[in-house]
Amino acid sequence: MLRLEYLFARFNHFLRSDDPELHHNALATLFDLGDIGSRGDIKSLLLKEFERQKYALNGLKSSQKVDQEALSQTLSEIELAAININQSLGKPNMAITESEWLNAIRTRLNIPGGTSPIDLPSYHAWKNSPSNQRRELLESYVAPLLPWHEACQIFLRLVRQSGEAKEVVAHQGAFQQAPSGKVYQLMRIAVEDDTLFSEISANKYLLSVRFLKSDRDKKAQLVNTDVPFRLTLCQL
Repeated sequence: MLRLEYLFARFNHFLRSDDPELHHNALATLFDLGDIGSRGDIKSLLLKEFERQKYALNGLKSSQKVDQEALSQTLSEIELAAININQSLGKPNMAITESEWLNAIRTRLNIPGGTSPIDLPSYHAWKNSPSNQRRELLESYVAPLLPWHEACQIFLRLVRQSGEAKEVVAHQGAFQQAPSGKVYQLMRIAVEDDTLFSEISANKYLLSVRFLKSDRDKKAQLVNTDVPFRLTLCQL
């Protein structure tokens, strides 16, 4: 789901532009979305997760601390997303894989300069067509994947909202915590210094985070100072 979210964000960013070179990037991202859409196990796993989320949320119907109107709306969103996923016929990437035009482009993408006007004149002509026509074609190819986008957004939103952030400190750049026997679906880390990034390892006994400083010219170095950050453990 995190990969789908990342790819859809990239695709939509490129799609909004009128620049033919950014539409080229949208097309390359479309192939990645199609590859994930070809996986048959994602559908069953996602539907199973939705059932688990509905079960957890239904348990809140008797709680006076919960906004029952918002809860009912969320349950309806989950139900509709599950129906849309179930009603999708065939593989959602079928329009992509069965297009000879797209397949010709894809085979040339990994070749340096392989999509030049000399190699793919029809693709060059498309890039020089009006931007609204290019956008409409891209939208037609991604349309069967949109139920997955919607489901992905709902699933990740609910998981993220299930956690509560707390302020912690990585002493000398390292942080460890026992998970207390709970099973978490997602861990989120927020740090103010944008030159730092985290490496995470976790199992049922220990959760470990260490911070490194990015350097584009050298190997990333472990941080040897205290790093305050926000930790959110999400469990729905």
